[in-house]
Amino acid sequence: MDNLTHSLTGLALAQTGLAKHSRGATAVLVLASNLPDVDLIFGLRGTAAYLEHHRDMSHSIVGAPLLAVGLALASRAVVKQSRLPWLLLCSLLGVAGHVFMDLWTSYGTRVFSPFDHRFYAWDLVFIVDPLILALLLGTVMLATRPVLGARAAAAGLALLLAYAGGREALHARALKMALGQFPAGAVVDAAALPSPLDPFRWRAIVDTGPAYWTGEIRLNGAAAALARRDKLPETAAVARVREASPVAALFLEFSRFPWLEVEQTPEGTAVVWRDLRFERKGRESFTTRIVVGRDGRIRSETFRF
Repeated sequence: MDNLTHSLTGLALAQTGLAKHSRGATAVLVLASNLPDVDLIFGLRGTAAYLEHHRDMSHSIVGAPLLAVGLALASRAVVKQSRLPWLLLCSLLGVAGHVFMDLWTSYGTRVFSPFDHRFYAWDLVFIVDPLILALLLGTVMLATRPVLGARAAAAGLALLLAYAGGREALHARALKMALGQFPAGAVVDAAALPSPLDPFRWRAIVDTGPAYWTGEIRLNGAAAALARRDKLPETAAVARVREASPVAALFLEFSRFPWLEVEQTPEGTAVVWRDLRFERKGRESFTTRIVVGRDGRIRSETFRF
């Protein structure tokens, strides 16, 4: 999720009454709700380094609690007369909420790192969900009123969880509709990806091995057939690029539905992989490009969001 959503979630948690038990608790909850994204600093080393480290250890069951403990100890040292047990509880709640909500998106989170480096993604909501933002903003505003206070904050967070649960039910329906177009055993992998605004509109990707099938699933409309997109076979030359390029290896570890293209350029042969989950018309996003010269050596390796 985006950092505004995480910040509002931390503030809503503080308004449930958690902030009353220690000085600095509100600040800790808001900071902790954003703390796992400290890995964004790797972006200073380039987009490939960002892809390698984002939502890895800082978002895992090992790294996130350690970050929470560090924040609580630092806050206790800075904020006079604060209570460490409550600061630790708030910090743990903040980072846990962050990791939990990031799992709702399609990007993926390596929540079990370093034991398991696979990305887990529930595909429930878009990375920035306007409905969630509106719900959280309304919650924190209502919770400032003395009459409502903690009850408004608790109710808003309960509605947030109910919304995620509803999206899970809709996601299951969309995925079932997509898979229903294929015989049993024909599907290697499949996803139903959320729309940023319409909960009844999903984008389906089905991998049947030699081809992808993509299209839109409308839960409140007539079922539409998915379109076949034949994969480009991987040649020996492409396989060598995949094995020799660290950037390609990082991207293919991340990408759930990689789409291969090979282009001839003045610099040499460009081997391109795109992640179909993030395909947008008129925009090249989540793409890695490896250019190989006529001598077989890699001339450049790039990745862009």
